[in-house]
Amino acid sequence: MRRRPHSRVAPSLALMLGLLAAAGARAVPPRAVRHADFAHYTFALTWQPGFCSTGSGCLRDQPRDVLIGLHGLWASRPRSLIEHGISAPQWWQRGCDFYHHSDRAPRLSPTTLRRLERVMPHLQDNLLRHEYDKHVQCFGFDPQTFFDTELLMRQQIVDSAFGRYLTVTAGGHIVRHTDVSDVFMRVFGTDQPAALQLRCERNGRGQVILTQLWITLHMNALPRFPRDGALMNAPIAQDNCPDRFRVPGWQQAQATFLN
Repeated sequence: MRRRPHSRVAPSLALMLGLLAAAGARAVPPRAVRHADFAHYTFALTWQPGFCSTGSGCLRDQPRDVLIGLHGLWASRPRSLIEHGISAPQWWQRGCDFYHHSDRAPRLSPTTLRRLERVMPHLQDNLLRHEYDKHVQCFGFDPQTFFDTELLMRQQIVDSAFGRYLTVTAGGHIVRHTDVSDVFMRVFGTDQPAALQLRCERNGRGQVILTQLWITLHMNALPRFPRDGALMNAPIAQDNCPDRFRVPGWQQAQATFLN
């Protein structure tokens, strides 16, 4: 990929995307050119202080000024796999490897790479490369459009009243599951209570903390996300947060950072 010369182009693009996000702009939908007969997407966001405090943790260079991070945008099973008896859990485990495995990194602009670097968890195995391999490349999505769309969708959640609500609750506060769900439904005008699935894990202290937010939307609803009927109940329940759990901030995270 040719690197752009130093100019005002990249900053201007970043400014434009920021203004679009702040104005509540619609996401430009990436187009699947292969296996496009899937039913829905799962838009996965990480709660960074919780995500980095559980599992294998994050690398030491993890930015610690971001609360709502980006995991990925996951298409559901294509019809061809359903017809061959591939179950949803099998698809979750292997994704595009059912068709083709790629070790290539996506070809993205320097601006997009910098923005992804800031908001994606920094893991031992590169998450961007993993997401591209497992959820993007076999569908023939244009990588630039796909990841720019993810970034804009994340910003729409961050800038919403729901994103502000989560930010206010950060700091180790215990919240009720029903309160988080009710705020989500009210802010985005949906009557689909299972459109938001919360993921929790135990940290080193044994506390149950928020780690991820998974949002389900109709396959053709990316331009309308997150409102106007875009959201749908997840067809398979994967919400594992209890009635009450903690929403950690970075100061309370007890995060595990890897060399």
